[in-house]
Amino acid sequence: MTKYIITTESGSDLKQDVIDRYDVRIVPMHVTMGDKTYIDGSFPVTKAFDYYNESGQLPKTSGSTPQDNTEVFQQIFADYPDAQIIHIGYSAVTTVSFNAAHIASEEFEAGKIHLVDSKNVTLGLATIVEETAKYIKSNPAVTPAEIIAFVEDIRERVRFIFLPKTLVYLHAGGRVSNMAFHGANLLNLHPTIKVEDGYLKSDKKYRGSFERCLKKTIDDFFKRYNIAPETVRVGGSPGVTTELKDLAYSLVAEHGATNPGAWFDTGTVISSHGGPEAFGMVGIERP
Repeated sequence: MTKYIITTESGSDLKQDVIDRYDVRIVPMHVTMGDKTYIDGSFPVTKAFDYYNESGQLPKTSGSTPQDNTEVFQQIFADYPDAQIIHIGYSAVTTVSFNAAHIASEEFEAGKIHLVDSKNVTLGLATIVEETAKYIKSNPAVTPAEIIAFVEDIRERVRFIFLPKTLVYLHAGGRVSNMAFHGANLLNLHPTIKVEDGYLKSDKKYRGSFERCLKKTIDDFFKRYNIAPETVRVGGSPGVTTELKDLAYSLVAEHGATNPGAWFDTGTVISSHGGPEAFGMVGIERP
């Protein structure tokens, strides 16, 4: 029986219990604040917010390097010489990480490392990784080609959207124009961001309190997509209040998602762009 090991980047924000359960190996991404570069996940996300508040500069996030990938791949083969690696990468159009994994894979025996672009980030990527791990566990005789086909199918059905509490971070990063930023503040607008073909794209805009906009975001998510309720997960960046978390859980339950699991905490890579108190949710459309 083939031993499969899944690898992915730290920007997947994969929960530790999932990492432990399926022995997923994490390739680090990086965050630079001032003249210091840190390994993503090695410090609290709030440190990035503090850095912005103190300096007026956003942390700079960067993808994994070929060396980062090489070190992880080497360790896997040291642990399991006959293993097959399935690398499910952070959206290739948003970072150099996927290309870095490709470069690193060329150092190893052909046919031992299989790369697939998740076309997703954070909660969306984590969902794809976990579902793939479950698939492999349930199908111990599966081939690498079948695993890749599974990932390529499910990535096209994963729907991930987030609702920033503030546009300050997106504006500071150049993702929101001055006009859009000031207009949104003036009109009390909250635009949502969706992931489509690997890109982060502006989506529907809602007006009113953040609570009202969160309700509309969740309602429209289920109206728009034929989501399998058991695949729904909710989460956000640090700062989301207990009241808003409870509201999100009650709203998704109204749509049949009665077991969305523990709150999903986003890491520094995505939170540096979305800012504090952002809300996110993911679900997989039925085939």
